[in-house]
Amino acid sequence: MLFYVLVMNVFNSKLNCDGQSLERRTSLDVDRVLHRELPAVDFAGHLEAMAVFLAQTWKDEHPDASVDSDADLHDCIAAVTTELAIAAQAVGGPAGLAILTGGGSAAARAVCKKVLSGDRG
Repeated sequence: MLFYVLVMNVFNSKLNCDGQSLERRTSLDVDRVLHRELPAVDFAGHLEAMAVFLAQTWKDEHPDASVDSDADLHDCIAAVTTELAIAAQAVGGPAGLAILTGGGSAAARAVCKKVLSGDRG
């Protein structure tokens, strides 16, 4: 019975773990939490890292592809952009939005040029 009383006192308490009153919250505190600005995230580097794997895979499947061929470059960019768009739909959120609003194709263009020129890094 003593355990029940102790547990009920904890759950019915108006204090948090630190012993501070839960009733001291003001609308100013709530506004400060709800309206804080989040830092911007630059996804460009992360998108290029994902695109490298896709471009290298495309290049492995097309060993005769060359950076001098516009058709090969466009095919690589299209394949990588398509795969990134599929990933964007699966992930959603800010990362998906960054990919679908141009980040995926920008990463694909940069990476396909590097991979087709022989720079695998």
